[in-house]
Amino acid sequence: MRSNYLSLMIALLLLAGCAGTPEHVVQEASQQQAESETEVDMSAAITALNEGKPVIAEALLRGLAQRHPQAGMPWVNIGLIHFRRGEWDRAQQAAEKALVLQPEINVADYLLGLIAHQRRDAPLALKHYQASLAKDRQHANSHYNLALLFDTYYQNLEKAVFHYNRYLELIDGEDEATRSWVRELEGQLAPDEGSDES
Repeated sequence: MRSNYLSLMIALLLLAGCAGTPEHVVQEASQQQAESETEVDMSAAITALNEGKPVIAEALLRGLAQRHPQAGMPWVNIGLIHFRRGEWDRAQQAAEKALVLQPEINVADYLLGLIAHQRRDAPLALKHYQASLAKDRQHANSHYNLALLFDTYYQNLEKAVFHYNRYLELIDGEDEATRSWVRELEGQLAPDEGSDES
């Protein structure tokens, strides 16, 4: 009798353990489907933006932001739409919202740098480009824009050359105009041969 009782208890425990499996599988499948739908919506929004359909892109992005209230990337892209329209305040608000939601998003800092750059606020642009690079050292455009600031505003050619070269490394050097400009700057950095600096 005791043997039957133990067998029955083991069978019930096994069935109870199995009973949770389908729910877990269903939840996982639902999550994967939601992630897939989010990727499709984000892709459609970016395609619309690149095809010059900002109204459609913004509607898709706002839908994403509403369905995923903790996601920052839709707000970065909404900010980009406003940036392209020259709506600096709205672009800034969207990028700042993205950073509140997900502080680790470097492209939100990059966008804030672009906005500051457009407003001719070089110190603020510098701060945002550096913040972007602190989060992602491989962000080529942040290096490029830092190089521009060091080159034109701060006139620090050493730092400009460093960031131009880093940009060229990250894009595999396929920007001949920048490569040529860097060679010219490097020539300015090289000490004149035969000059007496004493």
